[in-house]
Amino acid sequence: KARPKTKAKNKQNHSITIMSSSCTETKSNKTTKWYNGIGGLNPNFSLFGIPPTWVNTSLPPGHTSQSAMLSTYPEWRTLLTGTYIIYSLNLVWLLIAIWVYIVFPYDYEVAKHWDSHFGHWIVKRAVVNMSIVHLYYSFWHVSLYGLKWSTRPFNTNRVYRWDKLLHNMWYTTLGTLQWTAWEALMLYCYATGRMPYLSNEEAFTSLCYGTSHFLICIIAVPLYREVHFYFTHRLIHIRSLYTYVHSVHHRNTDVEPFSGLCMHPIEHLYYFTSIALPSLYLRVTPFAFLWNGVHLILSPGASHSGWEDHVDSDQYHYLHHRYFECNYGTPSLLLDCIFGTFRDKLSDKSDTTTYQGDADGVGDVTARKLDGKASLLGLPDWDQFVYNLLFCVMTPAIYVMALIGPSSSIAAPFNNPSGVAFLVVIAPIIGGILLGLVKSWVKRKKR
Repeated sequence: KARPKTKAKNKQNHSITIMSSSCTETKSNKTTKWYNGIGGLNPNFSLFGIPPTWVNTSLPPGHTSQSAMLSTYPEWRTLLTGTYIIYSLNLVWLLIAIWVYIVFPYDYEVAKHWDSHFGHWIVKRAVVNMSIVHLYYSFWHVSLYGLKWSTRPFNTNRVYRWDKLLHNMWYTTLGTLQWTAWEALMLYCYATGRMPYLSNEEAFTSLCYGTSHFLICIIAVPLYREVHFYFTHRLIHIRSLYTYVHSVHHRNTDVEPFSGLCMHPIEHLYYFTSIALPSLYLRVTPFAFLWNGVHLILSPGASHSGWEDHVDSDQYHYLHHRYFECNYGTPSLLLDCIFGTFRDKLSDKSDTTTYQGDADGVGDVTARKLDGKASLLGLPDWDQFVYNLLFCVMTPAIYVMALIGPSSSIAAPFNNPSGVAFLVVIAPIIGGILLGLVKSWVKRKKR
């Protein structure tokens, strides 16, 4: 229930809340059929053209307070019963994962040996993954930026740039290829017995154990991902990682669908650590691993659309790209509210009702300048080149050496799993710190 309007200065905010609540109530009264809203579809069964019910369309896009939406979160009943999957785009991603699992199954026999046969399977898998990712992201990009099926862009002064699109597609391709490499590595571990797993027969013949685990994984993976994403995202905002890694993603201050998976390869590395749970620590079906991966590679697309009026519009995360130091997670679990990093809406500096982060000084001019860096044209700074050489070339080389095994003298230094884990995961952080210190020293010497 909306509170009484006791103060004149709160009249507008209260009217917005009351309006949003009444819209939600009206919608819930009309939604009597179980299939209304399935897959996140709008009441008229469309994906585009209708903003969320809490949005005040009399205000510019991105300027509506999110308080009406967040007042109902977290919706524990929806989250714990799994109905959130049915009534959101999670259902679409789940159906895609099931389709891939059935039509393009994991070949455990071929994956027992690192030979040409397994190599052919990996190439075919890369083609499947690339096709799914680029078709899905292209659907959203063409629908929004080509066909103009939505009409409320967060940035009304947007300038379309082909070099930006190609930049984002390039890094999205790198991320998809890295996901394919993780699939191949995990399949090899499954096939050789290095990683125990729940077979399809066990998963679907035992109602109490197998099927229950299967359903729990379907429900739990997106929720776990939200927690993982928040804290991993906070990690890559530390200076040593932000400068050389996460800044690639933040070149897009005005996002578009392909910017969702546009990340530096080292950021992809940290992003894909989400597959560790449940697959590495629990005996679950390989479908749980695949479902986690499909969710990772597809979910950023629509939420990075840059538009307010479609089924997966995301003002919450758009604010993060616009102001950087806020809204690190998603609204479902309110982690930003808990840790004090929530920002409510786009606003000018006279607005003191919303979060003011360290990067709040990023004005329109600065934002456009930063967005202009989203291009493959030009050469990187010397320190960025050194970082990429060390960790985008060295890291895959370490993987290869570790997979060759003890039979090769070249691979001997990489037979220690703890050492490999340290070099691959921790070295990019230490390397960023050292390069930052060297760059600062060089700048001081030039003065």
